[in-house]
Amino acid sequence: MRGWQRCPFDASRAMEAQLSLAKRVSSTPPDKVTSVCGMDVSYMGDRGSGAAVVMTYPNLEVVEVRGVEGTVRVPYMPTLLAFREMPLLAALRAKLRTSPSVYILNGHGVFHPRRLGSAAHFGVVFDVPTIGVASTPLWFEGVQMTGCRFTVGGRDVAAVVPSHLGGKVYVSAGHKMTLNLAEEIVRGCIRGHRLPEPLFLADSYSRRALGGSL
Repeated sequence: MRGWQRCPFDASRAMEAQLSLAKRVSSTPPDKVTSVCGMDVSYMGDRGSGAAVVMTYPNLEVVEVRGVEGTVRVPYMPTLLAFREMPLLAALRAKLRTSPSVYILNGHGVFHPRRLGSAAHFGVVFDVPTIGVASTPLWFEGVQMTGCRFTVGGRDVAAVVPSHLGGKVYVSAGHKMTLNLAEEIVRGCIRGHRLPEPLFLADSYSRRALGGSL
């Protein structure tokens, strides 16, 4: 909390930034996907631990694992998650020795009231293909659900993807991605866990690091 007081966060300006960045989101996907990188951040008080796991696709063999830790300067606020996580995510990306075809982030892509969830935000900032995967959907004005798809203004923005043991996740395209390809990739990464394997491993590593066992 002391860190947040030293670095005040202006939610109104953050929302304006989201609206501006959302105009740069592209739906043109990569020509070929040969690797995926799961990225996740875990928290304990004002301490954050991030992990990135790069795997081949579609075989899902681990290529690289990286981790970072740091003090969190921004409190959690719904729909503004990217501003809390971006410093650690940026540090993780800088550590990677490989260049994954696609990044899978724990969060939403264009399935967001300002069309810029954390996955889309990260994608635009670094101009890389991204997919958002979340355990719960967002509900805001204009959202409708038809079958396994969420729509806003007649546009499909997210899909429900079944996972292990009757579980499910909510998938949305971030930057340089289509919803159909995002759904295909996530389905191809499900391996006995609720989260797609790269994201499951990143989540596990980040949590273990907070406990001092990594």
